[in-house]
Amino acid sequence: MTSTPKVAWYRKLLPLPETPRTFPQPATDPVAARERLAAVIADEADIPEATRTQLFEPEGDALATLVLWHGFTNAPTQFVPVAESLRAEGYRVLLPRMPHQGEVDTLTKDLANLTVDELVRHVDTAIDIASGFGDPVWVMGLSAGGTLAGWAAATRPIVSRVVLAAPLVAPKGAPLWLVRLIARYPKFVPNFYFWWDPRVKAKIVGSPYAYPGFPTPGLIPYLILSESLFDFSVPVGHELDRVVLVSNPHDMAISRGAARHFGMDVFGPPAAYVAEATIDGALKWNHDFVDPWSPGTGRTDQVVAIFLAALGVGAPAAGGLLVAPLVKPQD
Repeated sequence: MTSTPKVAWYRKLLPLPETPRTFPQPATDPVAARERLAAVIADEADIPEATRTQLFEPEGDALATLVLWHGFTNAPTQFVPVAESLRAEGYRVLLPRMPHQGEVDTLTKDLANLTVDELVRHVDTAIDIASGFGDPVWVMGLSAGGTLAGWAAATRPIVSRVVLAAPLVAPKGAPLWLVRLIARYPKFVPNFYFWWDPRVKAKIVGSPYAYPGFPTPGLIPYLILSESLFDFSVPVGHELDRVVLVSNPHDMAISRGAARHFGMDVFGPPAAYVAEATIDGALKWNHDFVDPWSPGTGRTDQVVAIFLAALGVGAPAAGGLLVAPLVKPQD
């Protein structure tokens, strides 16, 4: 782990207010973990059953407990087929529902109320539950879920492996200095509703559980978390066994360069193994390459193969889906 991490000048010039600290309260055993999970689901009584937090457990002992975060404006349903397949492979899979997402009204603007504090507490709760099962804890996430997976990996020593799938640290076309400015002065960002596809708006083709757009303030808490990791005000507090960034050449939502900096600069130094896994561009998958209802996504078996490869427990090239070998970029 480097003693004096390099911080970009614009981050030094624009220091962030102190980010809420994590307060771990790990479940002491599987019974306590399931009680914690039941309490979370009870708090989601006004959320459709399909989009609530879910746990998938294998028969017998689990190889590891995987915490898998869905993408921005989506819901745990996005990863249910993947979770079922991973359970069949012998893994316990927790699918947390991110705050203000998965609600009945997919046109809700409730995401505008999201706070950094909520995200930090949400991650703590998920890892507290996963801790109680006594297995290795590995985390994965897509898009904004990748940002939360990164936060969990940095702040919770029980996490030993992390897969960052197209983490949302900078929207495509937004330079990192602008992201920093937004994170530093979020109240100056205009509050408007952003349609994922302004041509069709609410008629967008995809999951019936995903929001077709979002109020811009809902994006900023994720950027504040990633910027707090970028400037090392929240350092990666332990050595990680494995860090893999999953990169997609046809991703039109996030900056791949910024995601690479996030994976390699923030998590690379304190990791025993760090790599970038690049999806074959010939597949022409979209940013969300997981959702079974959306166009431009992979089959469940393909997505599972990529995640198992990234976790280090599957074929490194995922049956030819990954065009770059899983090796340390610095080697």
